Amino acid sequence: MKIRLVGLPGEVQSAADRIGQVVAVLETSKPYPRRGTSRLVSLYLEADLGADSAPTQSGDGHARP
Repeated sequence: MKIRLVGLPGEVQSAADRIGQVVAVLETSKPYPRRGTSRLVSLYLEADLGADSAPTQSGDGHARP
């Protein structure tokens, strides 16, 4: 499943961390700034709803501890 989070940088990171406690997040993108002068960012997750929670990966392909 692909999930897009949109919000302030701290909000999307906090939400991604919380989602990772419930489902296995396979990959996490870097935060992408929204268009224009918005302070919001988009963060993309790829999750496996059928697996237990597992360590996530950053957008650069390296596993996070």
